[in-house]
Amino acid sequence: MQTLFCSFSVVFYKKLLSVIIFAFISVPIIAQEDYPGYDELSVEMIVPNLGTIEIPIAIKGQDAFIPVKELFDYLKIKNEETEDGIKGFVIHPDSSYSINVSRNNIIYKDREFTLNEGQYIKTPLNLYLKSNLFGEIFGLDTEFSFRSLSVTMKTEKELPVIKQMRLKKLRKNLNRVKGIVKPDTTIGRKYPFFKAGTLDWGVVTTQQSEFENDNRLTLGLGTMFLGGETNLMLNYSTRVPFDSRNQFYQWRYVNNESKLFKQVTAGRIFTRATSSLFAPVSGIQVTNSPFQNRRSFGTYTLNDYINPRWTIELYVNNILVEFTEADASGFYTFNVPLMYGNTAVRLKFYGPYGQERVEERIINIPYNFVPKNELEYTLSAGIVENEDLNRFSRINFNYGLSNAVTIGGGVEYLSGLSSGEVMPFVNSSIRFASNFLFTGEYMHGVKGEGLLSYRTPGNLQVDLNYIKYHEDQTAINFNYLEERKISFSAPIRAKNFSMFSRFSVNQIIMPTTQFTTAQLLLSGAIMGISTNLTTYGIYNDRVKEPTIYTSISQNYRLPHNFLFSPQVQYDFSRNQFNNIIAELERPVFKQGFINIAYEHNLLRNANIFEFGLRYAFNFAQTSMTSRLGNKNNSFVQSARGSLILDDNTGHIMANNRTAMSRAAVSIMPFLDFNTNGKRDPMEPLVSGMEIKNTSGKLTYNEDETILRITELQPYIDLLLEINPNSLDNIAWKVKNEKIKVHTIPNQFQEIEVPVEVLGEVAGMVYLKKGNSINGQGRIIVNILNKSGKLVKEILTEADGYFTYLGLKPGAYTAEIDPNQMKKLGYTAGKAIEFEIRVDKYGDIVDTLEFIITTD
Repeated sequence: MQTLFCSFSVVFYKKLLSVIIFAFISVPIIAQEDYPGYDELSVEMIVPNLGTIEIPIAIKGQDAFIPVKELFDYLKIKNEETEDGIKGFVIHPDSSYSINVSRNNIIYKDREFTLNEGQYIKTPLNLYLKSNLFGEIFGLDTEFSFRSLSVTMKTEKELPVIKQMRLKKLRKNLNRVKGIVKPDTTIGRKYPFFKAGTLDWGVVTTQQSEFENDNRLTLGLGTMFLGGETNLMLNYSTRVPFDSRNQFYQWRYVNNESKLFKQVTAGRIFTRATSSLFAPVSGIQVTNSPFQNRRSFGTYTLNDYINPRWTIELYVNNILVEFTEADASGFYTFNVPLMYGNTAVRLKFYGPYGQERVEERIINIPYNFVPKNELEYTLSAGIVENEDLNRFSRINFNYGLSNAVTIGGGVEYLSGLSSGEVMPFVNSSIRFASNFLFTGEYMHGVKGEGLLSYRTPGNLQVDLNYIKYHEDQTAINFNYLEERKISFSAPIRAKNFSMFSRFSVNQIIMPTTQFTTAQLLLSGAIMGISTNLTTYGIYNDRVKEPTIYTSISQNYRLPHNFLFSPQVQYDFSRNQFNNIIAELERPVFKQGFINIAYEHNLLRNANIFEFGLRYAFNFAQTSMTSRLGNKNNSFVQSARGSLILDDNTGHIMANNRTAMSRAAVSIMPFLDFNTNGKRDPMEPLVSGMEIKNTSGKLTYNEDETILRITELQPYIDLLLEINPNSLDNIAWKVKNEKIKVHTIPNQFQEIEVPVEVLGEVAGMVYLKKGNSINGQGRIIVNILNKSGKLVKEILTEADGYFTYLGLKPGAYTAEIDPNQMKKLGYTAGKAIEFEIRVDKYGDIVDTLEFIITTD
């Protein structure tokens, strides 16, 4: 700011000094000349829905005169200069006009308006009309304020410039909906042979009075190898023998630009198998399905239960799209976006005390749509790591007959099945309307399935699901014959409460019996209190009476940041309470939480007291929990975090969240003295640069010259928008304010942001008439580079002063525009050569002076 102030002060005082000197020189001479009878000055013009511009006006007495050409040029109104005035049309060619000062008239839409000499001013450079005439003749009402020296224009016409801006805004919004962005520059993706990146770690130790103690260690390594993402996860436990089935290893290559295949995965693969697989599959998977989601056209309601107040992350095609926290009973719900293409939904679970579910729940949304006339395939093959090491493979194709109808099919193979190792299948998904979906699949010798879903405009959703199993099939590991399910879900809103409701009935037909279960769920907020009420009903035809019980749980926000969570379960079949839980929690030490809980289980006659403390450091999440009961005592301690290597700067960053498979960028703004776009050794980093909008977590180094963004989604096009106003010097300019980068996991991508150091040129233009010398406004000064190419046209102000900030270091020439001089019949002085030197704060050349004379 100090530099900016100094630069402004120097320019201001030099300009003021020049004006004062020439005022003293010119006073005796001017006294002998006749004043033109009006004053020219620049003022602000305010146009609603458009903004503010600076425009020259002429003041004569108490009246303001506005230049026709400058105003019409700004409003995009057609105008052409003629020998006698200006002609053109307003918006439509039928609305033509002609301003003729030699005849003292204006013709607009075949109507003639007479001008007198007091209603216009004709100068060598401009034609001014009295401000009221623009409203009376053209419908462009203007009002001049002497107090604020501003002009306000109002009109009911949709002027070309306003229409142009409106259409531009609509196109911009449409492009945002379509995901189309126009960055200033794009940083291409690189495929390194090897690049070290991230390390995840986690430790959980458990001590129990009645059971064996357990110590668990988790280590995850994320790298880039052979151009692909490589992830290794080691899980070790003192209670469980080391087994390769508990480890994770995967190499994945993603290239969304490839037409033949877009994703290749080796190691542990997610098969989306119909067969029951109780062990991981190691093999290879190839697909031409894009990693990035296509346009969403609907939603699919997904809900389930987990431990109370756990955090659940929802991934769609490996991209985090939403997260939520389970309520007091453990219930959670998502509206999963339905994408064109294969939609795989994955859930990750994080407990309040550092717990993290290593297993990942893969849920295949049954609706699989593909854009019209496109064919997508997925081929998987590998070995099931069970005792028999069964061979597994699956290939499926889906083709879009239209954007609302997709057909598909394929074959699945699993060795060792007595009912048939080869299982061909066909499927189809149909969208009858925007909220009416159907999908069906038939697998030979295994099952047939149909699912119908309908959602009303009021968000009432009805799902009907029917599955018929082949009685001799062994691919799916249960002996069901049929499954029938109906589900109703809808939001309930009133003045004092807002809840999600669901009622479902599920019937399972088995060879010798059948089970029917029903559930009524209400989850939401009642008068600001988080509440979950769930009622279960279970009926077996072998039992005379059904089993019915209800659970209710709530969260109360108490004074001093206390959170009270009671939970009760009542069994109507036995007319007794089954379980009572009460928990009290409060934040401590800014990033910590402490809790005390009591549980009384009447079914097991167990009483449990719990005390817990968890704290989130910048580098790790830690927790300690003690559970004391009459059946067993347990003590659990846990910690987890991650390390990320920024090999661009040699910096290692610690984080309290997982880093493996996440992307990161390091942004380095620097002064680009030679404007080559690359950082050279003599070019320093710039501090204080800010990003307008960003996902992930933003941090700075100590001197704020390097910006690091972590926890980004991989394989997406990230748009970084630089805030140019965050720089300390007005002479510093970011060449590319919008930068698009394709994120890559397990590494920091280096992004160099060149900041150009610009110079300023300023001076005066004087008009000499006889012995009179005055500053002359509206004169064009051209700035040419050393090759003679025009860099900038500068228009002098009313007093003849001109200035421009934006010249790169180098040699330049300043000249008065020869075409304007020829038109006016003036003669200009010689061109002036000057140089903008390399300077950290920007060079200033403000000594240019031109004198023009009349022929």
